[in-house]
Amino acid sequence: MASQEYAVPHMASSASSQAASFNLNLNHTHTPQTPVRPHPPTLHNLFPKPPPVQLGEITKVPDWLNDLSCKLVAVKYLRSGASEATRSEFRQEVEILNGLRDPNLVQVMGACLRDEPFCVIFEYSEFGDLNQFLQEHIAETATPLPANAKTLSYGCLIYMATQIASGMKYLESRKFVHRDVATRNCLVGRGYTIKISDFGMGRSLYSADYYDLDGREALPIRWMAWESILLGKFTTKSDVWSFAVALWEVLTFAREQPFEDLGDERVIDNVTHFYQGNGKQVLLPQPINCPKEIYDLMCECWQRNEADRPNFREIHLFLQRKNLGYRPELK
Repeated sequence: MASQEYAVPHMASSASSQAASFNLNLNHTHTPQTPVRPHPPTLHNLFPKPPPVQLGEITKVPDWLNDLSCKLVAVKYLRSGASEATRSEFRQEVEILNGLRDPNLVQVMGACLRDEPFCVIFEYSEFGDLNQFLQEHIAETATPLPANAKTLSYGCLIYMATQIASGMKYLESRKFVHRDVATRNCLVGRGYTIKISDFGMGRSLYSADYYDLDGREALPIRWMAWESILLGKFTTKSDVWSFAVALWEVLTFAREQPFEDLGDERVIDNVTHFYQGNGKQVLLPQPINCPKEIYDLMCECWQRNEADRPNFREIHLFLQRKNLGYRPELK
């Protein structure tokens, strides 16, 4: 019987303290408990063939993972034919990210690391990504309020944003850099629980959010700090910048792209003003019904100098205090 490598999460030893891009979270090796058959299905028989993009289909949990609490999983592939260096980097990321465990981070259910295409199976929340979830709702204060409208309160919006900050606080404490904090990369579960993922770039739905910059990989420039775009510098403080854009998305119900009135080249021109420090840069506008103190937080996160931006511990504490006593209605 041919063997395959799988993995499921468990409490593991701490990961490397080196900053790394958030892609995988994999733990100990595990063989799925399936009935013995002459030719049992392999992992790649259980799921659809990978498309040209990295993220495959959202599908039901297969039988050998039916003891899990989640009902849906997302399969993320490493493209077939990847170089040995890329495959080695993939395995290395698995090792580096081995210890990440947080209630606001998406968890890995399993993986195939021996036969191509390499892939990882992530839990997937039943209400999908936060960007689409927001667009399906309106503010409960909207007037006139359509019949049967799905509504969200301001408290609920801040509750979800606070969870994003909490997950990022954890990554910050482990010196991990996400690089793509956005509502498309957050999943929504029951009780408005939020889990941070990194599925957005692999979905055609969000292809317009990424821009090919000077031959580099496609980048979410509308969410990125100026130093990440112009200098290729990614830190937890550039994640703070992106978080503020995600917070802006939450409070605008993700009705439009950030800087929707600017073309991609003009977005780059705008961040160049940050670099030059000439005061000509344009910030995202204050969302309707957004309190000044919350918008002030966003602007602090968009400070030119990294040292002047708050860290995620401070952001999380601030948002917690602004939403004391809120209890979500179970959904």
